[in-house]
Amino acid sequence: MVFWRIKSIGLIIFDSLKGAFDFNFLLSLVMALGIWLALRNGAIWSTFLGDADREALQIAFNMRVNKTLEGTGPILFLNLDDSVWHGDDANSPPLAYAPRNVVYNLLKAAYGEPGAQRPKVVIADFDLFWRTPDTGPENQIDALLEQWGKDPGAPLLVLQREVMDGDGSRTAPATIRASPRDHFITDAPQHNIVWASAIFTGDEVVGARYFEHFLCLKTDHGADVVANTALYAVAGRTATSPRQAIEQVNQAMKVPRQYCANGGRDWYELPLTGRAPIDFSGRGSLINYNANPPDNFDYSSPDLIAADMFIIPAEAVSTDMVSGLASNNGIVIIGSASLTARDRHMSVYGLMGGSLIIANTIRGLEVGGVVHRLHWYVEAAILSVFVTLIVLAFWYSRQARDFMIPIEDLPWYARPFRLPLHLMTNPVIMKIVIGISVFWMGAIATYYMLDYGLWIGFAAPAYAAALNEAREDFEELMENLREKRTHKK
Repeated sequence: MVFWRIKSIGLIIFDSLKGAFDFNFLLSLVMALGIWLALRNGAIWSTFLGDADREALQIAFNMRVNKTLEGTGPILFLNLDDSVWHGDDANSPPLAYAPRNVVYNLLKAAYGEPGAQRPKVVIADFDLFWRTPDTGPENQIDALLEQWGKDPGAPLLVLQREVMDGDGSRTAPATIRASPRDHFITDAPQHNIVWASAIFTGDEVVGARYFEHFLCLKTDHGADVVANTALYAVAGRTATSPRQAIEQVNQAMKVPRQYCANGGRDWYELPLTGRAPIDFSGRGSLINYNANPPDNFDYSSPDLIAADMFIIPAEAVSTDMVSGLASNNGIVIIGSASLTARDRHMSVYGLMGGSLIIANTIRGLEVGGVVHRLHWYVEAAILSVFVTLIVLAFWYSRQARDFMIPIEDLPWYARPFRLPLHLMTNPVIMKIVIGISVFWMGAIATYYMLDYGLWIGFAAPAYAAALNEAREDFEELMENLREKRTHKK
């Protein structure tokens, strides 16, 4: 007897599922997978179809802001603040370039003292390859660069440089202007000075959404390539010497160099010391944002925005301070977050100085590697499960409506208790609730997955499936209404 009851219940469930998984289920699944497949293309993802997923990603970044990340080390941002650009008179016109005496002092402090604790990497986020009229400080910088290149214990020095002409793609390679300071790189006995790029790209909303892994260059000797600053910083953090870090980046750039010259594959890896290599593909990827000064942040005094991210104004910098804060495999970035520096970009956190975007790029790479979506087969499987649950939700809501007494047939005192159930089974309400639920599930999942360089988003495909199921609900409701009108006649 019990057996037949269980069998009867099983048949009822089977029949209900059979009714749920009809042609409309296949249509919902095909629609969802089709939109999902289209959104795997970067160009389509940048359109309105990807708005919801981009917003979910934005929320994940906001939830992670100033989180202390595992697997990184300290980063010191030595900030050329407004006082540097305006001098003692804040009402005076700003200088056209950062005063070279201040730049020299910051470079000297980051260089440190031989034999003392020193950072592993120093990034000069301004162009030192052209000389200003400040002859005295410029000569001091030359002497320091000469000393730096001969010092076996000096940090890896990464210099920025302006590129010209093309955008750095294979079809429009960029060029560089020769500089008298080129020999400090080519002739450095310790091979501890290098130049790199720091190019950000984005869209009309976020101007610095991606960072370029490398730029293709056009030289007198043919096609060449230059790596992003972040690659040198990540390699330099763990390498035993600056020479080894540069060799690791050069090893990674072999494939991009061939790509810039002849085309071909564009996936490659950056070998690292003491940890797994980082896999790259293509020229650029999402910046894994995780640090941003709060709105009321005071740039005029030393402070930190995370346990491993310090911001120090130029006038407060000293060799001892840098040595103490950056001694544990630290990275020092010398740049500016000031509006006067004209190096501010729209980021996921609002306007941000280029140096802080570099810091975000480094921290994100160190923690999770290159940000990319889940493997296609994992996403396809998860989306199929979501669509199945969406179809079942609409199916059982239709079953519930069939068993419920129409609200107009209830006494007035019972209608308020019936109203919530009526709203819960309304196809419009269900469509909205499902869309919002999937959106927030993607944002919360991405919050955790960004630690591994992954993100997920099904907002548009799930909404398409819910919209199709809501359409079927409306057709059924209209059919029932027509039948009632027919019976009345």
